[in-house]
Amino acid sequence: MKTIAHIKNHLSAQKISFILGLFFFFSCSEKSKKTKTITVDYDKVDTFFGADVSQILFDHLYIVLDSVSYAKLTQNTFFKDTYVAIDKGFPNFETIDEKTASCYARGHKHYIEILGPNNQYQEPVGKSGIGFSLYNKGEHFHLGVKPKLKKNETTYLSISETVDVPLDQHEITWFKAFYSPSKNTNLNTWYAFYNPTFLDSLHQLKHQGYTREAFLQKSYKKECLFKDIKRISMDCTIDDYNRIAQEMRYLGCNLLNVENKVLTIASGDVLIRIRPSETIEYSRITEIQCRLNALDNSVIQLGNLTITNKGKESLWNFDNLNKTIN
Repeated sequence: MKTIAHIKNHLSAQKISFILGLFFFFSCSEKSKKTKTITVDYDKVDTFFGADVSQILFDHLYIVLDSVSYAKLTQNTFFKDTYVAIDKGFPNFETIDEKTASCYARGHKHYIEILGPNNQYQEPVGKSGIGFSLYNKGEHFHLGVKPKLKKNETTYLSISETVDVPLDQHEITWFKAFYSPSKNTNLNTWYAFYNPTFLDSLHQLKHQGYTREAFLQKSYKKECLFKDIKRISMDCTIDDYNRIAQEMRYLGCNLLNVENKVLTIASGDVLIRIRPSETIEYSRITEIQCRLNALDNSVIQLGNLTITNKGKESLWNFDNLNKTIN
C-alpha cells in the first residue's frame, strides 16, 4: 500500500467452482508461514458462500517513475493537453510546473497518481499501490465503520487508520483505510471508506454520499481522451500474490479465470490480473488497460513508459520501467 503516512502527507455470490478454483491456488491456512504451500480446505467453502460483504470499487493507483520518464511525461504536450487532465492535487487542482514532484492524471471515475524519483514521500522508482473504496449497504460513514468480509477471524484487512486533512480551515476526515500486514512489499493495496462531508468542504456543496465522480468533478476533462481504467495487470512475489488474492476473496470478488496460476479477478469495476513469480524480488504493475472517450491510434513514448492507443482503448506498458528495478 502507498503507506498511510504517505497519504497523510498528501492529503451474487460466485459459483462454487470459482470459489474452489481460488482455494486451489491459495493456502487457506492463514497461520502458516510457508506462503508457497498450496492447499485446499473444502470445509471452508460453505463459510465463504453467500456472505454479506462490503461493496468494493476501484479508486486510484500510484506508480513511481524514473527521472527520464517522469520528465518526459510532465513535459509532453500531447499527453498533458490531449490525452488526460493533469494537476497537482486538491484542494485547487492547480496546473503542474517544472517543480512539481508528483502529479495526478484524472479520469471520470478513476485517477492515477504519478510520482517522480524525487517525490516528497521518498518512494523508490517502481514502487506502486492500488487503492479501493468500500461501501456497506445501508450504513453511513462513521469512524467505527469496518469492512464486511466473508470471514471475520482473519488478519487480512485487519489494520486500519483514519486520515484527516486540513480543508476549509478545519481538519476533516477524508477516509478510513484498511490493509493487511505485509513486510517489504513493493506493491501496496488498501481499502477505504470515504466521508461525504469531505466532499462538502472540497466543493462547497452538500453531498448525500461519497462518489468517485463527485471527487473528480473539478479536475476531469471529458474532452481529453482518458476516461477510466479497465484492467490492471501485475507480476507478484508469492507473498504478494497470496495476500492480494486473499483480500479479494474475503471481499467477495469474483474469480473469472485461472490459467497457469494467473488469476483474473473482477474487483468492483476493474479487472485485476495477478501472475505469480518465484524469481522476481519485487512485485510490480506491468500494464494498465484504459478506456478512451474518443477514437485514437497514437503511441506516446515517455521514457520507459509506453502508452499505445488503439480505437477507444489505451495500454500503459511498464516493462522497460520494471527492467530498471530488477
